[in-house]
Amino acid sequence: MPRFRPLRSLQKRIAKLRYHDVEVFRARFSRRFGKQQPVQFHQGERHHAGGIYAIFLIWQPTETPWYVDNALASLDEISANVILVVNHELDAGRLLDLKKRCSRIIIRDNAGFDFGGYRDATLHLLENENPTRLLYLNDSVYFFKKGLTPLFQQLAGADADVAGSFENWQHVYHIQSFCFSVSQRIFKSPAFAKFWHDYLPANSRLWAIGKGEIGFSEAILPIAQSVTSIYSADRIRQYLAESASNDIAQANTYICRELRLPPSVFNDESRSGLVSNICAQIARRSQIHTAGFLYKKYFDCPLMKRDLLYRLVFDIDEIEHNLVDVGHEGHLVDILSDMKRKVPGDQLGSTKRRLFEQGII
Repeated sequence: MPRFRPLRSLQKRIAKLRYHDVEVFRARFSRRFGKQQPVQFHQGERHHAGGIYAIFLIWQPTETPWYVDNALASLDEISANVILVVNHELDAGRLLDLKKRCSRIIIRDNAGFDFGGYRDATLHLLENENPTRLLYLNDSVYFFKKGLTPLFQQLAGADADVAGSFENWQHVYHIQSFCFSVSQRIFKSPAFAKFWHDYLPANSRLWAIGKGEIGFSEAILPIAQSVTSIYSADRIRQYLAESASNDIAQANTYICRELRLPPSVFNDESRSGLVSNICAQIARRSQIHTAGFLYKKYFDCPLMKRDLLYRLVFDIDEIEHNLVDVGHEGHLVDILSDMKRKVPGDQLGSTKRRLFEQGII
């Protein structure tokens, strides 16, 4: 119905104005007039010799869940000094518990979301420490025990200036910000300091992705002498090329539903063509979304995105089936319940659904 297109276009512009443009204006206004958000610093009790640091941002207002516990335990195993950034208030009991497991705790409001918290912690380190390796993590993923300490060891011991767990080729290439590390050379570079000093912590998802996640890659990757990603489509390509033929068809079922190959292709395409086609599909977008279950099944990847249902990547039955197959470490009910609390984006009310479709929420 073409006559409704101008109305829908107007609604989209209004939504972007309200939930993006206004938030960016507010952030700029606050910076211009020196209205800084309050930040609390607490000294922790867990310190390690050496120069490995980890900035770990969480949003867990009610309790500290199992996957945060797993991450803190594995960071301790690799002797990382954890700067825990908490984007909400903490009661006295939780603060006491977390101080025992961290080097420092930063409590702030949620200004600028994850990248706003990364910024506060990074500026604190720039003023006070000189890490030999700096990891960045947030709790947008489940951290499983199996494979987690080895993953953190790879990030902490990487020779590359930038080491990501996953990469994303959607829109523009960038290292995904939920789990990556940078070298001391990057940490000491003027471009690194400039990015974090200049970054504006606006409460807009579009801003956090475009100016935060993508902006960081655009600022840092050009000065990096080397960049690596631990979980890449090439690893799946090599695995499938050496595996039994039925593994290729099974692998297709673990790809997000929108990108799966149609069954008819398996009757007409060569084995090498099928492998190339599957890997090309995986690499098109955020690879932890498109093929996270494959990375867990084949390589014991300990990371799984918490928004697979909300972002319409898989339906709840597919998630349950895949977790039963690849392993859930006894957390199946917890994971499914956590995902169901945030309904799929296409089931939101009309106003929020339009925001979801635009990537605003």
